[in-house]
Amino acid sequence: MQEVTIKREENIVLKEDVSLFLNPKFVFLPIESGYKVKVGDHDYVYKNDILAQNADGKAVYAPTSGKVLGIKKMNYFKRGTRNSLVIENDFKENVRVKKSAKKHINAHTKEEFVKILQKSSYEYRDLDLIEWCKKGTENIIVNSVDLDPNFCNKHCTWRENEENILETCDFLSEIMGAKKIHFVLLNTDSETIEKLTNLIGTYPNIELKLVSNAYPNGMGALQRKLLKLEDALVLELECVLDVFQILKRELPITSRLITVTGPAVTPNAVIRVKLGTLLSEVFVHNFDFTSPKVDVYVNGFLYGEKVDNLKYVIDSNIDGIYIKEREECEEESCLNCGQCSRVCPEGLNPKYVFDHEGKVDATYYDKCLQCGLCNYVCPANRNLKQRMKGRDES
Repeated sequence: MQEVTIKREENIVLKEDVSLFLNPKFVFLPIESGYKVKVGDHDYVYKNDILAQNADGKAVYAPTSGKVLGIKKMNYFKRGTRNSLVIENDFKENVRVKKSAKKHINAHTKEEFVKILQKSSYEYRDLDLIEWCKKGTENIIVNSVDLDPNFCNKHCTWRENEENILETCDFLSEIMGAKKIHFVLLNTDSETIEKLTNLIGTYPNIELKLVSNAYPNGMGALQRKLLKLEDALVLELECVLDVFQILKRELPITSRLITVTGPAVTPNAVIRVKLGTLLSEVFVHNFDFTSPKVDVYVNGFLYGEKVDNLKYVIDSNIDGIYIKEREECEEESCLNCGQCSRVCPEGLNPKYVFDHEGKVDATYYDKCLQCGLCNYVCPANRNLKQRMKGRDES
């Protein structure tokens, strides 16, 4: 694999402070198959009320207070269309019972932690944290590297919550029986390296691991290989902070950070948003296009996907959006330069897949990380990444 350094664009300057958009007009909560809705149309709900629940006790919680308007089909990035419960926000954030924060999170036993996770119905993409907690692991990797070089979610998460994150890492290592917590950072992030080095002296089981400033070293699956820890649990930094919040207040997670950036949007900022908010509403109230014709990518220019609109409900699958001026690029004939195979982190040959579509074993596609490096280096503007998804999805 040939490492590729993708520098942050010089004309992109992110606001230093995290912005807030926690008062959307409506929120949308997906109701999966097997969940029974416990509220009716026009019912008033309080923040953190249970709106729906399945036979296993997993629940859908209200991220705000307001009036239930019914069920509507909504679009979710990576998850497609889902029936969703619609709540009209009353902007009061009313709760039935106010809970005080716990003084120390490390007083919980493993059994108590599992019960708290179950009660909060916490989900972060496809991570089954309860199962990992039950079976344990010798090594935990904490991914503190933003995958897209223009995103700053992890940097902001760390900067505002340093000691809370380390306290949570120490707690997780104890209940999972982990010998080491490997805190992964870019070797160019001198500010964070210095702060972390000064703080981890009291946490002997936490050690700093540096990776080069090359893409896609912010991908958890690749970090397992770089550190030669194939069986390690990989936790995104945002997930660690979520665990802290859940343990501290024993309440469901109702917000997350996303980055809105690119040369065709103003301002460039990291913003905290309410889960269940429409991405388009976040944009309308806080951002502007700077060009009449733009291309919009959810989750970044390389790893992300170009979309036709911003009508996606925000969940843990959305890290941000990247917006650039539209470019008309036509595919050309392959130059046989070999760049796509040289940069592939998995040692795959995208050109071969492109030329032999329909004749490639399905397991070959499964190895692809969808990092987009093959597209990035291709001088012929071929959409190799799309072909690497597999014939049925192209």
